[in-house]
Amino acid sequence: MQKFHKYEGAGNDFILLEDFDEVFPEGEVSYLCQRRLGIGADGLILLRRSSIADYKMVFFNADGSKGAMCGNGLRCFVHFLIDLGRVQPLYKIEVAKKVLTVKAKERKISTFFAPPTIVKWEEGLYVVDSGVPHVVLFSRGEVDVEKEGRALRWDLSLHPEGVNVDFVQLVGKDALVLRTYERGVEAETLACGTGAVAASFVAHRLGLTGPFISVRTRSGDQLEVRLGREIELFGPSAKVYEGKVCILSQKRTLQTAESF
Repeated sequence: MQKFHKYEGAGNDFILLEDFDEVFPEGEVSYLCQRRLGIGADGLILLRRSSIADYKMVFFNADGSKGAMCGNGLRCFVHFLIDLGRVQPLYKIEVAKKVLTVKAKERKISTFFAPPTIVKWEEGLYVVDSGVPHVVLFSRGEVDVEKEGRALRWDLSLHPEGVNVDFVQLVGKDALVLRTYERGVEAETLACGTGAVAASFVAHRLGLTGPFISVRTRSGDQLEVRLGREIELFGPSAKVYEGKVCILSQKRTLQTAESF
């Protein structure tokens, strides 16, 4: 049996596990993330040791693929560390061979990123990399996120590995509404931290907002983005529950043993 912890950040939900011995069977990620057959989550995060930072975060998308970055996941990861008693005012976290800074005060957690890089910049269609690639599109009305997002997610002319698709509305001074179709989940999620950073970066660069931006997610929660030489992302995170689960590979081992 494997102990797990379930966290959510603005509705983006994750399974978190300690894996200091690096024995977790990574091939079981997609099973555990299935909402009907497993625990259910947008992604799975492993806590491991790091030789270059305080801790190492290994992030997997719901389909089992490894992700280079997850903004809401990083905030939940540090919340998990705090709940384990590993309390620090400042954390250095290794994520995909990069070291990121996270500040925490009484579970108020801010994550810091380098500014996104521009991949493609065309009128009405902006592709930036905020840790993972996003295409940002501004809309004024209702959007079929599943249909339109799926079509653009697989457009390899935007990025050779495909993109996350952000549909953004400007709803006030320095205020955005964001809906994101996430690759690796292959569906709309209730929030996306790297999407909030990407959308805010593009909106500010277009002169639509100032440097401090509030982003309302599909869940209704707010993410706050502060632009500058570093980009700060702040938002809610919460532990939902913990439990134990049978790992499929362990089940198979048991079935094999019983078959003799």
